Amino acid sequence: MWVIKLIVLLVLMLGLVYVFATNADQTVDLTLFTREFLDLQLFWVVSASFVLGFLAALAGMGLREWRLRRELARVRKQQVARDRELEDLRALPLQELSGRSAGKDH
Repeated sequence: MWVIKLIVLLVLMLGLVYVFATNADQTVDLTLFTREFLDLQLFWVVSASFVLGFLAALAGMGLREWRLRRELARVRKQQVARDRELEDLRALPLQELSGRSAGKDH
């Protein structure tokens, strides 16, 4: 399976190199929050967009991971409390049950 992933990654990298090589002379004008950037190479615009998107996704995944770990800790504490309660209930003497059955026989 890792060989297939490696081949796909290699094909994607070669595709990116081809796109960047064919568009190396392309420039764009970019307006970002009322600030203008003139004659930027397309390579830098695409690379910066990729990095910013990656960082945003990483921050979102980190936040989700933190929430899930916190929820898991809460559920584990509940499980320990319920297991403890179940053990306590199992350890109770069965006097109440034996008393009822004795009363019915008489």
